[in-house]
Amino acid sequence: METKKSIQISFIILLIMTILAFVYGLLAMIKPDFFVARSFQLYTEQSWNDYLGASPILANYMLILERMAGGLGVATSIGGLFVLLTVFKKVEKWSWFYIAVVSIIGWGNILVANIAFKNPATITIIIIGLVLLVIGLIIPAKDFLGKK
Repeated sequence: METKKSIQISFIILLIMTILAFVYGLLAMIKPDFFVARSFQLYTEQSWNDYLGASPILANYMLILERMAGGLGVATSIGGLFVLLTVFKKVEKWSWFYIAVVSIIGWGNILVANIAFKNPATITIIIIGLVLLVIGLIIPAKDFLGKK
């Protein structure tokens, strides 16, 4: 059976969104200071390097938390990839809801944090992820949620 065009297009859009989330999470996990240094300075109006020198234990704690958040992002993205690559194209209703719920929680969580941090660069990346999510879910909504 051939997959409908709407499902194929949605699959590609959601795959791009999931890869973006994976790269974001991987970067936060491997190099947490990439995000923390910028957000810290925007939020506190203090230099991250000065803080790192003055309070290395607390600074390291912040890096550990960022690394943990990145790891959760990676894990969530891998779960999304499994769903997309295995059952999404089969138009199983639960896969649409899984992608919707997990992605909204993931992107929404980091959006709220980065709004608080006043970090426009990261907010832009998150908004791109959310726009891809919304488009990727709207296109096949009738196929997944319509009567069968």
